[in-house]
Amino acid sequence: MHKLIKYIAVLLILGGVFHHEASAQEKVHDRIYTIVVDRFLDADTSNNISVTENENEPLPFGGDFQGIEDNLEYIQDMGFDTLMLSPVFEKADEDYLGYDVKSYEEIAEAYGGAEEFRNLVDAAHALGMKVVVDMPVTATDQYETLDNPELNELQQQYYSGLEDVEFIDLSVPENQDAYQEMAQSFVDEYGIDGLSMNVVQDGLNAEDFMPGGVKTYGIIGSESVTAEGFDHESRESTRQAIAEAFSTTGKAIPPYPEDGELLLADHWFTERFTFHATEANMFPGTRVQQLTTYLYGYPGPISFQYGTEVALNGESIPQVHRQMDLWTDQEVVDYIKDINTVFTEHQQLLSGEVEELKSDEDGHYIVRYNTSAVDFILNINDTAKTRDFKIPQEADDEGKMLSGMLIGDSIKVAEGEDSYNAILDREETELYAVIEETGLNNGYVYAALIIFGGFGIFIWIVARKRKSKEEM
Repeated sequence: MHKLIKYIAVLLILGGVFHHEASAQEKVHDRIYTIVVDRFLDADTSNNISVTENENEPLPFGGDFQGIEDNLEYIQDMGFDTLMLSPVFEKADEDYLGYDVKSYEEIAEAYGGAEEFRNLVDAAHALGMKVVVDMPVTATDQYETLDNPELNELQQQYYSGLEDVEFIDLSVPENQDAYQEMAQSFVDEYGIDGLSMNVVQDGLNAEDFMPGGVKTYGIIGSESVTAEGFDHESRESTRQAIAEAFSTTGKAIPPYPEDGELLLADHWFTERFTFHATEANMFPGTRVQQLTTYLYGYPGPISFQYGTEVALNGESIPQVHRQMDLWTDQEVVDYIKDINTVFTEHQQLLSGEVEELKSDEDGHYIVRYNTSAVDFILNINDTAKTRDFKIPQEADDEGKMLSGMLIGDSIKVAEGEDSYNAILDREETELYAVIEETGLNNGYVYAALIIFGGFGIFIWIVARKRKSKEEM
């Protein structure tokens, strides 16, 4: 009860500062949920082509656009405002991932065709969500081909199972013009909000072949590849560092980048994040929770692969693309919903200046978000021990305390001290708001009055009903 009162008190205090702004503003940075269309949900069996029930076969499972549309609110409730879809173009019948493109002019019938795709995009937009589509670089007849694509291990596994797939050489000006025209037509026809690309050619500039007017993301899956010109890029070295850091306890957490890099722990051409956790004999649920809070605290775009919330596992093709399980234990899903509520209500913290307070090699990472209204501190203890850290009290912190919004910790500066002594148990994360001490006292009183006053009214109503029955 004490913790509940404190939580309501903090909401009362911060609500007055942030509520109007937060409710009227879109998310500051993209929170992307990536989906392999064929693996999410088969909602319409009438469009199934070459479908298998053997999860170990690299064949379609029957997932379609309708299956995604039916679960948009599930995705949005976890805080994701952007869908990133695997390729949607007409493909070879036995290709489940969508890179064996047969025509860039048509939408895959196995996923539901153009009408169902348009319905999905419209439904996402109606919820205020954006749609990004991953663009293949598979060569069709009009393109000059690339001799030596830079493929990582999983890409090699995948493409080796396809017949006669070649890649577009995007350094050729004629290819660049044709590809840009094709992509622009696709964006315009379906109202797409962004395009991504798994880059397999070194030295490209996305401005040479990507259309204008949409956000672009470059997924760099190999250390031998560099690219520029995308609005946001992911780096394989950063991805590996994040996956390894949160796979277990006691590893250095990568500092937040300052250049708008797209952060992720896995994508559809890497091993699953859960694989790292299970290899380290760690409980995947806790590992995903720690990872997710770190990602949500990043003042930049993040990407979260479908099924991570239910610990889908895999190391190679096709096991990394297992069937989505929407009916499993929802504990981690509920946790993600809860942290999304906090970060959404106070997303202005992601627009402020980020100051790193602690970055240990053993997995203790603390940052401070300095904003124009209320400052925040994110404390990630990903070590195997309870850790304490004296957070310096800044000049503007006089008379203020730290109030936790995830666990509920409250920390005041002890008399004669000039810092907050923050203590966290192992594998826990807390987000503190730096608020006035007097504000909390008033908020605590208001919250107590609400809770106990409401309880008193409830007892009075019950007693009155019982008395009325006795008189009858």
